[in-house]
Amino acid sequence: MHGKVWMFSHLIDDEDLEFLQREFVSYQQAMDYYGLGYKPIVRLSHISGSVYKIGKKVLIRRSIFEEYLRNHVKRGTEEWEELLR
Repeated sequence: MHGKVWMFSHLIDDEDLEFLQREFVSYQQAMDYYGLGYKPIVRLSHISGSVYKIGKKVLIRRSIFEEYLRNHVKRGTEEWEELLR
């Protein structure tokens, strides 16, 4: 594993690995993976500048979207400590 993914290897399953291989995801895929509804996904993806439109198809560039989430979503110290265990 590369980067800091190894730190969370005990939390990663096959669904996560498959999702990590995709650079672009649809709204529905993002909703399923992140556990957010349609409106929050649309709002956050537009705010982050990660929306790409190809004809009628709308895709989210996962790397840009996740970078935005990392920089703007606040987590309590206890939550991060729990994730790192």
